[in-house]
Amino acid sequence: MKIFWSYARLDDMPPRSKVSNLRKAFQIALSQTIGEKAEVFFDRDSLNWGVKWREEIERSIRNCDGFVAVVSPSYFNRKMCIYELQVAFEAGKKIFPLYYRKCKNPRSTFKEDGEEAEINKKLNKISLAIADFQMMDFRELRNEKLDSGNVLNFLDKMAEEIGGLL
Repeated sequence: MKIFWSYARLDDMPPRSKVSNLRKAFQIALSQTIGEKAEVFFDRDSLNWGVKWREEIERSIRNCDGFVAVVSPSYFNRKMCIYELQVAFEAGKKIFPLYYRKCKNPRSTFKEDGEEAEINKKLNKISLAIADFQMMDFRELRNEKLDSGNVLNFLDKMAEEIGGLL
């Protein structure tokens, strides 16, 4: 099973790097749930030096079984995040939003004038589609240790739901 992990780097800044550690813990839970090694694409670990990174990300999304979007204000403010979401929608992938940080306005608001007006309009529109999906709410657990019972139970439930739907 292959999962694409889409996140905003701002949410994964050192020294905490919580999103990347959460992804690793999820990969273990998913592998244990399905009984075989699961692959979770994570740009910092999955992209090789010297590759055309945008093409590799698009290929990885098209070849994945599911798409996890780590939803936060930073996610909606990054064009690449919303572009990844767009590629996943267009490829017909199952989308699994993980509600990571409270969003006052869960959508992107890129400027719809100037040189990139058409691209930005499309990205803003696709960002609205995330609201149509049931999100797994991780907000209250975000600052707990990854090895806490609550976080481990959450990851097991997430892995069971994703593993059972794919």
